[in-house]
Amino acid sequence: MIVIEQLGNIPPGTKCSAVFFDAQRIGREKEFYAKLYSENGVHDLEVLRAMVAANVPDDPYWLVSLKSSGGPLGEVTHLHRVDDRTGKMLPDPA
Repeated sequence: MIVIEQLGNIPPGTKCSAVFFDAQRIGREKEFYAKLYSENGVHDLEVLRAMVAANVPDDPYWLVSLKSSGGPLGEVTHLHRVDDRTGKMLPDPA
Protein backbone atom coordinates (compact mmCIF):
# COMPACT_ATOMS: atom_id res chain seq x y z
CA MET A 1 0.00 0.00 0.00
CA ILE A 2 1.22 3.51 -0.82
CA VAL A 3 1.06 4.82 2.76
CA ILE A 4 3.20 1.96 4.00
CA GLU A 5 5.68 2.51 1.16
CA GLN A 6 5.93 6.23 1.95
CA LEU A 7 6.14 5.85 5.73
CA GLY A 8 8.23 2.72 5.79
CA ASN A 9 9.06 0.90 9.02
CA ILE A 10 5.46 -0.08 9.85
CA PRO A 11 5.55 -2.49 12.81
CA PRO A 12 4.22 -6.03 12.31
CA GLY A 13 0.64 -6.43 13.50
CA THR A 14 -0.42 -2.93 12.44
CA LYS A 15 -4.03 -2.90 11.27
CA CYS A 16 -4.77 -0.91 8.12
CA SER A 17 -8.11 0.28 6.76
CA ALA A 18 -9.07 2.87 4.17
CA VAL A 19 -12.17 4.83 3.17
CA PHE A 20 -12.51 6.54 -0.21
CA PHE A 21 -13.72 10.15 -0.10
CA ASP A 22 -15.45 10.96 -3.38
CA ALA A 23 -17.11 14.29 -4.25
CA GLN A 24 -20.23 13.45 -2.22
CA ARG A 25 -18.30 12.53 0.94
CA ILE A 26 -16.01 15.53 0.53
CA GLY A 27 -19.11 17.75 0.35
CA ARG A 28 -20.44 16.27 3.60
CA GLU A 29 -17.04 16.72 5.24
CA LYS A 30 -16.97 20.39 4.18
CA GLU A 31 -20.50 20.88 5.56
CA PHE A 32 -19.40 19.32 8.86
CA TYR A 33 -16.41 21.64 9.21
CA ALA A 34 -18.44 24.71 8.18
CA LYS A 35 -21.05 23.91 10.83
CA LEU A 36 -18.39 23.20 13.45
CA TYR A 37 -16.57 26.49 12.83
CA SER A 38 -19.76 28.57 12.65
CA GLU A 39 -20.98 27.05 15.93
CA ASN A 40 -17.65 28.10 17.45
CA GLY A 41 -18.04 31.76 16.46
CA VAL A 42 -16.69 32.00 12.90
CA HIS A 43 -19.32 33.94 10.97
CA ASP A 44 -17.33 35.76 8.28
CA LEU A 45 -18.08 33.74 5.13
CA GLU A 46 -14.64 34.22 3.56
CA VAL A 47 -12.84 33.21 6.75
CA LEU A 48 -15.15 30.21 7.10
CA ARG A 49 -14.45 29.10 3.52
CA ALA A 50 -10.70 29.50 4.03
CA MET A 51 -10.76 27.45 7.22
CA VAL A 52 -12.76 24.66 5.58
CA ALA A 53 -10.47 24.69 2.52
CA ALA A 54 -7.44 24.38 4.80
CA ASN A 55 -8.86 21.19 6.34
CA VAL A 56 -10.64 19.44 3.47
CA PRO A 57 -9.03 18.65 0.11
CA ASP A 58 -11.08 19.37 -3.03
CA ASP A 59 -9.97 16.29 -4.96
CA PRO A 60 -10.93 12.68 -4.14
CA TYR A 61 -8.67 10.99 -1.61
CA TRP A 62 -8.29 7.93 0.58
CA LEU A 63 -8.39 8.28 4.36
CA VAL A 64 -6.09 5.57 5.63
CA SER A 65 -6.04 4.42 9.24
CA LEU A 66 -3.01 2.63 10.69
CA LYS A 67 -3.66 1.17 14.13
CA SER A 68 -0.71 -0.23 16.02
CA SER A 69 -1.32 -2.73 18.77
CA GLY A 70 0.42 -3.20 22.06
CA GLY A 71 2.99 -0.93 23.55
CA PRO A 72 2.75 1.11 26.74
CA LEU A 73 -0.03 3.32 25.35
CA GLY A 74 -2.19 0.49 24.04
CA GLU A 75 -3.61 0.89 20.55
CA VAL A 76 -2.55 4.05 18.73
CA THR A 77 -4.28 5.17 15.54
CA HIS A 78 -2.69 7.38 12.88
CA LEU A 79 -4.77 8.82 10.03
CA HIS A 80 -3.29 9.72 6.66
CA ARG A 81 -4.89 11.22 3.54
CA VAL A 82 -3.69 9.90 0.18
CA ASP A 83 -4.48 11.70 -3.08
CA ASP A 84 -6.45 9.35 -5.33
CA ARG A 85 -4.84 10.61 -8.56
CA THR A 86 -1.20 10.84 -7.54
CA GLY A 87 -1.05 8.25 -4.77
CA LYS A 88 0.95 10.67 -2.62
CA MET A 89 0.20 11.41 0.99
CA LEU A 90 -1.40 14.81 1.53
CA PRO A 91 0.10 17.07 4.20
CA ASP A 92 -1.74 17.26 7.49
CA PRO A 93 -3.71 20.47 8.00
CA ALA A 94 -1.70 22.88 10.11
